[in-house]
Amino acid sequence: MQWPAFLLLLLLTFSAFAQQKKVQAIDLFKLGEKAINERSYRTALAHFNECLRIDPFYWDAYSLRAFSKEKLNDQKGALTDYNIYLESRPDDNDALFARAVLRFNYGQWEVSKQDFINLSKNPKSKTSALFFQTNREGQTTKVVTTQSNMAALYQNYIGLIDWKMLRYKESIYHLDSAIKLDETNTDYWLNRGLVKQAAKDTIGARKDFERAVELDPSNSLAAHNLAVLSGFKGNLKESEKQLTEVIRTNPSLSYPLAERGYVRGKLANWIGALDDFNSAILIEKNDPNYYFNRGIAKEKLKDFVGALADFTCATNLKSDFDKAWLTRGNLLVKLKRLKEAIQDYTIAISLYDGYATAYYNRALAYHKLGNLKEACLDLQSAQRHNMQIDTKVMRSICN
Repeated sequence: MQWPAFLLLLLLTFSAFAQQKKVQAIDLFKLGEKAINERSYRTALAHFNECLRIDPFYWDAYSLRAFSKEKLNDQKGALTDYNIYLESRPDDNDALFARAVLRFNYGQWEVSKQDFINLSKNPKSKTSALFFQTNREGQTTKVVTTQSNMAALYQNYIGLIDWKMLRYKESIYHLDSAIKLDETNTDYWLNRGLVKQAAKDTIGARKDFERAVELDPSNSLAAHNLAVLSGFKGNLKESEKQLTEVIRTNPSLSYPLAERGYVRGKLANWIGALDDFNSAILIEKNDPNYYFNRGIAKEKLKDFVGALADFTCATNLKSDFDKAWLTRGNLLVKLKRLKEAIQDYTIAISLYDGYATAYYNRALAYHKLGNLKEACLDLQSAQRHNMQIDTKVMRSICN
């Protein structure tokens, strides 16, 4: 049977059109690759978008578009593209690792952990991709590829995930494995120390932090945590000394300054504490804890206006900061602004219904305003939440 001439012509036209589209998609993909090599990620993204519009089944374009989106800080978009790509290429270790890290950063613990488990089982794939392992300060500590021996890094990530999920025993097991596979990696010792510290094993944590400092004397986070442990043991002067050394070697970090400010507050050195919190806030302007602690230092130094401003900043930055609402309420009472104080105590109680101190302090504020009924109800609430109320106070208000 012979096809009519017009049908043959139509088929040939469609075939030529499809071939032309395929060539266009390939050319656009190559342009996207070239733009990535030139670090022109917006240009690369535009090429891959057009490539996938022409050919939605050009799987490799999803992978490189995901990479471009990562570079442009579109983490959600990158994760979506990696999900699409890995449906067709589940054994691509580069993409699987990238997705696992993105899921980790998003707090998607269970699926991230499964990705790292799958990576540890997958055969090593050929790759030229580089991944930069960084520490808390964002400094690159190691450059690795998925063709390298990555088993230790996978175990480290799985350990961190278990830590985030409060599975301390499992976390330490995986971090033990990471250290056995790579004993020279400072981050693994540091991470295991942090997990042990969270699990109240301060002796084990100290040993791990000390080992991290031995391997890398410039590791500020390990040195910082050693100083914190000294403070926990009551060695406040030693803690202050260690933190001063961390600050000397890393003056651009905010958290050692804030920690030293906290230690100096415990030592009643409020001027020194204020200086430290001022410096910490110059570096990191959006940490509510820094403003809260600076407010305490200012209040101790009788700068009530400044303290009130800092407590307000803390609650603006973190609206559910119940302790800051309570403390600002206490200061407002001191300033005889009782109605405003009651509002702050009420917010604190709304955030934490079992806040016995807030109930008690609000009761005293109500009493000063002559509202004995509300004061008595608050005292009873504080008592119900296990606060011991002086009998004389109870009688004087509730009678």
